[in-house]
Amino acid sequence: MKKMITFFVLFATIISSISFAAAYNLGLSPLKSELIMYPGETQEYDLRLMNGTLSDVDYQLEVGSFKLNEDGKYIYLKKEDEYAFSAAKWAKFELNTDHILVEALGQKKIKVKITVPRSLKHGGDYYAMLWANFVPAEQNKTRKASGAAISIERRFRFGSILHITVKGRAARSRLEIEKINIVNFDEISTSTQRGLELDVFLRNTGDLSYRPEGNFMITSSDRKVWGRGKLKMDQTDLVMPATVRKMYAVYDRSLPAGEYIANVSVKSGKRYIGQKKYKFFIKASTATAKLLGVNFKLKPFQIITDAKAGYTQMNKIEVYNREFTTINASLSAVPLSMEEDGRFVYGTTTLKDVKIYPPRFSLREDQKRIVPFSLRIPKEMKGQEVFAIKVEASLKNSPENKSVLYTPVFMRLSGSTEYGFKIEKVKKIFEFPATTTKKATVLVRIWFKNTGNAFTNFNLTYDLVDPDGNYLTNQAKRILDRGFLILPNFERYVDIDLGDYKFKKAGRYSIPFILAYKGDNNKEKRMKMKVRIEITEKEIQKMVEGTI
Repeated sequence: MKKMITFFVLFATIISSISFAAAYNLGLSPLKSELIMYPGETQEYDLRLMNGTLSDVDYQLEVGSFKLNEDGKYIYLKKEDEYAFSAAKWAKFELNTDHILVEALGQKKIKVKITVPRSLKHGGDYYAMLWANFVPAEQNKTRKASGAAISIERRFRFGSILHITVKGRAARSRLEIEKINIVNFDEISTSTQRGLELDVFLRNTGDLSYRPEGNFMITSSDRKVWGRGKLKMDQTDLVMPATVRKMYAVYDRSLPAGEYIANVSVKSGKRYIGQKKYKFFIKASTATAKLLGVNFKLKPFQIITDAKAGYTQMNKIEVYNREFTTINASLSAVPLSMEEDGRFVYGTTTLKDVKIYPPRFSLREDQKRIVPFSLRIPKEMKGQEVFAIKVEASLKNSPENKSVLYTPVFMRLSGSTEYGFKIEKVKKIFEFPATTTKKATVLVRIWFKNTGNAFTNFNLTYDLVDPDGNYLTNQAKRILDRGFLILPNFERYVDIDLGDYKFKKAGRYSIPFILAYKGDNNKEKRMKMKVRIEITEKEIQKMVEGTI
């Protein structure tokens, strides 16, 4: 496979609070506008477009509708999709053109005019999304903006939420607990999770939005309380009208066999929403069929900190007994390395330089203990110190039943760190199964090597361009929200999934991307890179045949 790898370094600072703006110094403000209006009323406010790059950029403005799904993720609706509480048709931009030029390092204010229809039947909460689309100069023939500083992407969209509360009309208010589900992790068994997940689904059939809070309590038939806690929601706690949202809690213990009741109560502000009970059973076979080891928690799951050579660095971890009996814990420090897929490899030798206070202790049922540890860093050390705290726990009355957890510890040594990346190799992985019951694998795997002397966390924001220079991506995509950790002198691969794109022409495709990584004091730096891959007619034909 022919490939060409080019890159150059681009250093910049983050000046915006949203993800694409953070990567490219573009954005709009405010990110959310809340208005109180009456039927027939008109209001105006300013929307500010910002350009922090060194080139002029061109924006196209539009208004759209959105909803939230059960998990709180935004669903952006097409123009033909209907949402009863959309305010998209109420908002207009006071412009003589659909394109706005924002000069380098500048900003522009645009008037947004909102008119609530006089014929609106119900009051309540209505929503819209105001989009500012960045349009590259080569796609907009009416402007002279170069867009050179950010030419790798086809289109970016920056959204500003518009929330209008309409008064003067009756508004129905109804939020109810629709159903409760229990997921027993012990029955589906994973090596990293045990206990229960309690899912509570709330349905909003009214005209008003809610921000609910919830609590749960698990009791047995003899009225003994086995656990309690708060319900939470992912992404946002907003429950929009005409939507269903999920609240959940993880109860991280394995219950003895028997009958239990999950008691759930929900409120919003000072208003009581409701209470519901759900009866469930724990089978006798669960605890004996799949031995999950000793149930204890270790916090934090990893430690990242800055340190100085010649000084003693202190830190701590927390060990929490989640068994219904006493456990014994033994702590030690071990070496740490990694595989090319990012998995950590823990050594078997004990590091004598790391002091743990104390290295052994017992914990009663539901007891926590904070354990300090320290490392004296030599003066000649440069770059980093990395290791892992190993915690081995066993049941006091059954010492052969054990579990082991690790907390990786990463220390940057300030003043001596160096950072760098290079692409070691690129591999196209196109695998088409003989049957359509199995999903095809269509991806590009890129191996990066950390050429510096300190660990770092990196991420990629990429585009896909065909042989004629057309962008297959609607907007640049970020591979992973949390990023990829890599140790110095190690290689780690990153997969770019191409399975959702439609390839129409054989030839050389390019994948331009920005590699963002963390330096000292968690400051972000960036490198601009590009890889190329060859896609054949045979591979395109297999995609057309529907094998993906």
